[in-house]
Amino acid sequence: MKNKSQNLYMKLTQELVNISKKSALEIMKIYSSDFEVSYKKDKSPVTEADRISEDIILHEISKIEPGIDIISEEKYFDEENLVSSDYFFLIDPIDGTREFIKKNGEFTINIALIEKNKPVVGIINAPALNDIYYAHNSLKSYKISNGNDAVEIRTKQHEKTEIMLHSRSIPSRKMQNIIDQYGINQIRSCGSALKFGLLSEGLADMYVRLDPCYEWDTAAGQVILEGAGGAFFDLDFNEFKYNKPNFLNSHGFISLANGSQKKPLLK
Repeated sequence: MKNKSQNLYMKLTQELVNISKKSALEIMKIYSSDFEVSYKKDKSPVTEADRISEDIILHEISKIEPGIDIISEEKYFDEENLVSSDYFFLIDPIDGTREFIKKNGEFTINIALIEKNKPVVGIINAPALNDIYYAHNSLKSYKISNGNDAVEIRTKQHEKTEIMLHSRSIPSRKMQNIIDQYGINQIRSCGSALKFGLLSEGLADMYVRLDPCYEWDTAAGQVILEGAGGAFFDLDFNEFKYNKPNFLNSHGFISLANGSQKKPLLK
């Protein structure tokens, strides 16, 4: 249902958190076993867990929001489906499949609701870490750890930028220029959308991606980050739009603990 009241957004958010938990239970059964790895057309890896997670999430969402379009990573690349309205779900059933394969725990389930080209609900579940981050309408953000009660999380609220989150790859020369420009003195390597969670709970100052990615990689994280007091932009510090052609973020993004840290990137 479009134009929900805040109470309905809250109810939907809790339902999506529960759906992510169902998916996480099945994922962890596979995670603890010897599973096979296959490869998609773009040569990126995929496992049985990706498919099972997707099936669970699609089935459960269709029960609570029947008839609403759902764009999910695995299904999209199989069918290249499109949306019929500006109100739809974006799903990444396992973000960080390579981390899942390595069994380092740094993979997530990402679920987001898009409305009028903006993400309005976001859930990031890190099953191996027993952590769930969630928010709706970028009002407040919360974290559930080890099944305990949810606690509100906040980003760092100072102008200094000291700690950057980065993937486990070696920073490129352009990324190194950003590191130098922002005065970063510590890089914390981490996989998947987990970086958005860590930034949102005040464990870092910024997370930048220069390479293209897809909207299901960023939507949930953006809601959670903004709800925790952070800021999210494209690399020219413009507002991020969703439902783009091919759901592709073609120029990367910059996410900050707060807007006061913003500095135009040196070309």
